[in-house]
Amino acid sequence: MGEQHGTSMADAIDVMISEYVGAEIEEDVLRADVLARIKAMKGALPDWYLRELTACAKAAGVDADVLLYAQCEGDIKSFWKCTSYVAYGEATDEGKVEIGRNFDYWGLGATDRCVKTFVFIPDPGDGYAFVSVGWSGILGGWTFYNEKGLFACCNLGGYASKNPTGVPALVLLRMIAQKAANVDEAVSLVRTTPRMRGAALVLGQSGGAGSNPRGVVVQYDSERVDVEEAKDGLAFHSSVGTNRGTLRDILRKANRKPTDAIHWAGNSITLHSVAIRPAENAIWVAHGLPEFAHRGGYVKYDLEELLKR
Repeated sequence: MGEQHGTSMADAIDVMISEYVGAEIEEDVLRADVLARIKAMKGALPDWYLRELTACAKAAGVDADVLLYAQCEGDIKSFWKCTSYVAYGEATDEGKVEIGRNFDYWGLGATDRCVKTFVFIPDPGDGYAFVSVGWSGILGGWTFYNEKGLFACCNLGGYASKNPTGVPALVLLRMIAQKAANVDEAVSLVRTTPRMRGAALVLGQSGGAGSNPRGVVVQYDSERVDVEEAKDGLAFHSSVGTNRGTLRDILRKANRKPTDAIHWAGNSITLHSVAIRPAENAIWVAHGLPEFAHRGGYVKYDLEELLKR
C-alpha cells in the first residue's frame, strides 16, 4: 500500500511537504531539533505502519523522516478545528445511522492538488479495509470508515498532558481504522497506546450483524482518556461552535438531502466535508479548493463497492 501510494501520488506528496513541512527542512532533511523529536517517538509506532511509511517515502523519492513528521500534524505542529457527529435512533428522522464530518483547517494552500479520497485494502489477516479522506502523503487521513462499519475522526480537543515519545493522533486514527472492528476495540486501542498529546475523537459503529448502533466522543491526552456516550442518539463534537440543537433539528427533518446537516455546519475553512449513510452503503465527499468544501459539490461513492476485496 505504501509503494502504491508513493508511486501514484509523488508529485502531490512533494507539494504537501513543501507547503506543510518546508519550514522544518534544511537541504532535504529535517532540522536537527525536529529530527530528534521524530526519533524519540518512533519506538511507539507499529512495525507495519513504519514499513508502509518507508515504502511510501522511497516510492515518492522523499526522506522517510520528513514524511513521518507530516503524520504528526496536531501533535508536533498545529491543530485542526472540526465538527463531527454520529446520529441514530431518535436523533434522525428515520432512526437510521447518519454520520457527518467537516475538516476545518488553516495551513495548506494547495488543497486542490493534495486532497484525496483513499481506499486501503490490507493483506488478509493484516486488518480491515477502509475508506479515508485526507491528503497525499498522509497515511490515512482525518476521516475514516472501515469494512466493519466503524467510523473514526479527530477534532481539536482533549486535555493538556503531553508525551513526546507517544503516538501522534493521525497515526492512532490509522491504527483504529485498520485494526478495530467496533467502538469498544477502538477505545481499547486509545487506552493502551501511548499518546503524544490531547485530542477529541468521534467514534461510531453502524450496527448490524447482531450489534447495535453506537456513538461516542473520546477526549484524551497522554495521561487521561474519557469516553462520553451518545445522548439521545447523538454523539457530537465541534471545535468551531456548531450548534448542537440546530444540527439535531436538521437531522430530524424528513425528505432532506443526506448532506444537508453537515453542509449547514461548514464554514470558510472547511477543507473536506463527509456524510455517510451506512444503511445505503453510501458516502458523500466534498473537497475544498482550498476554501468552503461544498462549493465544488459532493461526490457519492458506493461503500460496498469501494471496500470489496
